[in-house]
Amino acid sequence: MKQTMDVDVGCIALQLHADRAVFWPAQRALFVADTHFGKAATFRRHGIPVPSGSTAGTLHKIESLLQSTHATRLIILGDMFHARSSLSPKVCELLEAFFAKHDEIDFTLVRGNHDTQVGRLPSSWPIEVVDPGTRMGAVALGHHPAPVPGDASLLLCGHLHPAVRFAVGGENFGKLSCFWLSKRCFVLPAIGGFTGTHVIRPQRGDQTWMILDDGLAGGNDAGTLLHQHYR
Repeated sequence: MKQTMDVDVGCIALQLHADRAVFWPAQRALFVADTHFGKAATFRRHGIPVPSGSTAGTLHKIESLLQSTHATRLIILGDMFHARSSLSPKVCELLEAFFAKHDEIDFTLVRGNHDTQVGRLPSSWPIEVVDPGTRMGAVALGHHPAPVPGDASLLLCGHLHPAVRFAVGGENFGKLSCFWLSKRCFVLPAIGGFTGTHVIRPQRGDQTWMILDDGLAGGNDAGTLLHQHYR
């Protein structure tokens, strides 16, 4: 099973990573979606006992991706934080240490629905916040899936936390997070360590790449699967 897959979408060469990220080699840009930093802190603040450590785990995963891809840019496709209360002192300390350690990286956040609720981030943080629809060449950046602008080759986005139900030989394996390409709209899975999933219903012509314990399967990699269905 492959940890990465090279795909061509709208004449754009991308590399999918089983750690729930997309790398654009030509731009040396790493894309992730729905980090939801501090979500556990928000739950605990409201008296819901959940384990800590999800933010540190997500940051560690992103750090490994930056190292393996040698990316010079990190673009978060919305929902960097879960809520205003997610910016706890501990979470802010982790983010500030991460920014300081990677001061050679250009950070960008495409504003998502949770980011609107969170409001302005600390002015000392080296991250540019942009609106959905911002372009990188022929690629449009967004948070919500949407029709691709006519003059763009591709829309990269998140929000849905997409997953598919998967079965082989009559055995149901449950839900698997996935990358989903539909009509040039490419939806990334949530990289956040404390996020749920939403089962999608791919249509004819769509492609999905499922995330398994040991790598990626699906898309054009027809030899990896015997049977796949969605319900």
